[in-house]
Amino acid sequence: PMRKFALLLLLTPALLTAQPPTYDLILRGGRVVDGTGSPWYRADLAIKGDTVVRIAPSIPEPAARTIDVSGLVVAPGFIDIHTHARRGIFEVPTADNYVRQGVTTLVEGPDGSSPLPLRPFFEKLTATRFTPNFASFVGQGSVRSAVVGGANRSATPDELEKMRQLVRQGMEDGAFGLSSGLF
Repeated sequence: PMRKFALLLLLTPALLTAQPPTYDLILRGGRVVDGTGSPWYRADLAIKGDTVVRIAPSIPEPAARTIDVSGLVVAPGFIDIHTHARRGIFEVPTADNYVRQGVTTLVEGPDGSSPLPLRPFFEKLTATRFTPNFASFVGQGSVRSAVVGGANRSATPDELEKMRQLVRQGMEDGAFGLSSGLF
């Protein structure tokens, strides 16, 4: 009986360490800036797949990978609300220049300029494996140019109605809003 008991004690620690990790990644000791306006606080973050599943002062469970981020800021992704990313998103869909700065959402179409119609642009974007989130405005300048051209004059009532239809279609296609430029 004593041998069986000793054998059991020897096997138990090995069985405990053979458990699969609870999390894929733990970021340890970071300064968490959570985007709520609250002051930063020090915490560990546990990630499973692509989701932060736990934030706590200390997370002792195992992870497949642990990174010490002491002294670094851990924050949700930043939103760049003024980009001209449509110029290069199809050539560099990983958008490394943004992602390495912590930008996870790009908003395109500022200054009154956007692709028209938006639906084909969004379809091409959806078919491309790109890294950041992407939103677009429908540009007032693009809308006016599509209807009036480059003429420096007031739009006619019929042209105004056509412009309203283009904006409406852009919003139905998924635009985030309407942008305008200063010229």
